Amino acid sequence: ESSQWTFENKWFLLEAEESYCNNDFEVAKLFYEKAILSAKEHKFVHEEALAYELAAYFYLELGDAEKAMEYFLLAHEKYHEWGA
Repeated sequence: ESSQWTFENKWFLLEAEESYCNNDFEVAKLFYEKAILSAKEHKFVHEEALAYELAAYFYLELGDAEKAMEYFLLAHEKYHEWGA
């Protein structure tokens, strides 16, 4: 048996990516945020970094360069914190 929190953020991230691919951008935004918060809450620093990075690419594609840059910087900080 596994605990929900060990894979929750990964599931949220997959849902975000699927929603993005299906052009359901509002749902994608919600799932990116859920993935980030879940990874942060459970101290999965590398997965928090990945969620920020993928969300940044999402916002860049939507034309929100300011939000994308914010998330790229946060991803960079988290990757650095992780030791990458």
